Amino acid sequence: MEKKPTSFFTAKGKKAVLLFHAYSGSPNDVRMLSRALEKENYTVYAPLFSGHGTMEPKDILMTDFQQWQVDAENAFQFLVQKGYQEIAVFGLSMGGIFAIDLLTKGYPEIITGGSFCSPLFKTKNNVPENFLLYARQMYNRQKIIDNALEEKITILKPLVNEQLEKIEAFGVKVSQNLSSVQVPVYLAQGGADEMIDAQTVFKTANALEQVDLTVAWYAKSGHVITIDPVHQQFEKDVINFLATQNEKR
Repeated sequence: MEKKPTSFFTAKGKKAVLLFHAYSGSPNDVRMLSRALEKENYTVYAPLFSGHGTMEPKDILMTDFQQWQVDAENAFQFLVQKGYQEIAVFGLSMGGIFAIDLLTKGYPEIITGGSFCSPLFKTKNNVPENFLLYARQMYNRQKIIDNALEEKITILKPLVNEQLEKIEAFGVKVSQNLSSVQVPVYLAQGGADEMIDAQTVFKTANALEQVDLTVAWYAKSGHVITIDPVHQQFEKDVINFLATQNEKR
């Protein structure tokens, strides 16, 4: 049996980094970034969102997306309860929406954060199609094929559209609160993003004019920048951004 993805927490230095995964992903999305940060003596926590990490894609769709907001809040509180007073919060794609949401709350422990290829504003996207592709792959691995497979996909279609509309609406709500962000922000975007319109990052940047902002553009990177061939440069850039913030404090 293959190992199920789980949350991971690696205690290193007194500065902590909270990493949120993508919509149909798991903490494996951010494992390479986590290892790079750990080498630099950062404590890293990457929680698994509710309904994720199973072999049944429907588990994600049957989870109220608001539970993920609770999961994100609980993950932050987990680090606070462990005594961390300097926390950076980042997320990939959907995870970035929850990361930015935490930045808008004004928690004194959150010193910086940002998002990677994250659709905060409404944008053209291929997320429903990609979720169904992911579902097919998961079912194929379980040897579910032909009519049985198509029946399952037919059931998922309306569910994924309904859930994504809610996530999109939440993203818009978060975008309306961007003026309350008071910490430095790092936004990374792949120029060859096949999932969302890459130009959307500039809308987010324009709405964050009040903060010390870094926009990192990776012209050849696809959507999942954390595992893209550019990931090593991306990891260096995130680490350099954090080091710069440490020097300023």
